Amino acid sequence: MEDLSSISTFVRVVEAKSFSAAARQLDMTPSGVSRAISRLEEQLDTRLFFRTTRQLKMTDEGALFYARCKDILADLTEATESLSRARRKPSGTLRIAAPTSIGRTALIPNLADFEVRYPDIRLELSLRDYAFDLNEERFDCAIRIGELEDSNLIARKIGYFNNVLCASPAYLKRFGTPSKIDDLIDHRCINYVDPATGRPSQWQFDTPDGRVALDIQAHMLINDSESVIQAAVAGLGIIHAPHCFAARMLAQGLLEIVMTETVFVGSPLWLVYPQRRHLSARVQAFIEWVTDLFSVTCEPGKKLAMQAQQMREQQKRVAGAH
Repeated sequence: MEDLSSISTFVRVVEAKSFSAAARQLDMTPSGVSRAISRLEEQLDTRLFFRTTRQLKMTDEGALFYARCKDILADLTEATESLSRARRKPSGTLRIAAPTSIGRTALIPNLADFEVRYPDIRLELSLRDYAFDLNEERFDCAIRIGELEDSNLIARKIGYFNNVLCASPAYLKRFGTPSKIDDLIDHRCINYVDPATGRPSQWQFDTPDGRVALDIQAHMLINDSESVIQAAVAGLGIIHAPHCFAARMLAQGLLEIVMTETVFVGSPLWLVYPQRRHLSARVQAFIEWVTDLFSVTCEPGKKLAMQAQQMREQQKRVAGAH
């Protein structure tokens, strides 16, 4: 269908912001893309772009046409996929973005299970620690941390960064197990340093008596979260890390949680994806899988977090009464 092909090319040109970039994505020549747009403009009897040697800018008519076309094409794609969803296993390419730390420590170590469940899905995982437009870069979904900005994305909370104190059995056998926060002064602690700021993390704890913050005097500083976990496994000291990062090592007995009453409830974790009435089978499969993954790897802390929150709310009520 020539009209539909030209419309699809038009949408790709708008999103790629140039004929040449769209041509590379569509495996066409720039002149072929230009001819397709010209044919579409002739059929519509409307100019869609202002063309100059320096930039490509949509006309007002082009902007209106794009707003309708992108939704129509998305609906057509999803309608096609929904017809075959019940008859086939999830398949095709799935493009996911995630923060580097989460990708390395929580996703990749568990992706073998995802591949066993969904062998026909080809996964493209992009690890990045900078802001980007999910729609513009054509990702199916992304994992994000912290408070979200207003957007037209659907957001599903999949867990929290429940930070735990943990160390290797060998370290605890050699140096003993701390029983209270003050004991950490006498232990070898390994701390994470934010590469962007160069600042060590402040260790925070949710205790039955409220939240406690500690600027730890670390024995070792490391600016990579995965390496912090590995250093603890090597017996180099105690770490304060998200449980989802340490979950695999904890399950294998390479690390042990200490002082379980001091789990810190940190930033929320979200899975975000474009607003669509019908998600593809592969996106639905990943949403279900990653939700199950983090419901497990964000533990322990759920029960303790609820207890700590209840304690803080009770303290606020008491303070307010006075």
